[in-house]
Amino acid sequence: MGIPICGECRRPIEERIVTALGKHWHVEHFVCAKCEKPFHGHRHYEKKGLAYCEQHYHQLTRSKFYEYDERPACRRCYERFPSELRRRLRRAHHYTVRR
Repeated sequence: MGIPICGECRRPIEERIVTALGKHWHVEHFVCAKCEKPFHGHRHYEKKGLAYCEQHYHQLTRSKFYEYDERPACRRCYERFPSELRRRLRRAHHYTVRR
């Protein structure tokens, strides 16, 4: 198979590797397309073949996704959740955004 090539710098990857968007990346080269901050193992969101951090993905799509059981839920699905669960999710989201 050979040594994987980084999708950003086109150099061989000999240490830790990230596989995403159908390519291989050096950990420090797999970054948000908007702010260019590395993900370092954190969740990324894909849109039109590019990776975005949560904040910039939401800005780009203008839609709000809620985290539930480590999976995103769209607003329509979120509205079907029981009111107590929605309240707890809002509190958890508010807490993580303020950190």
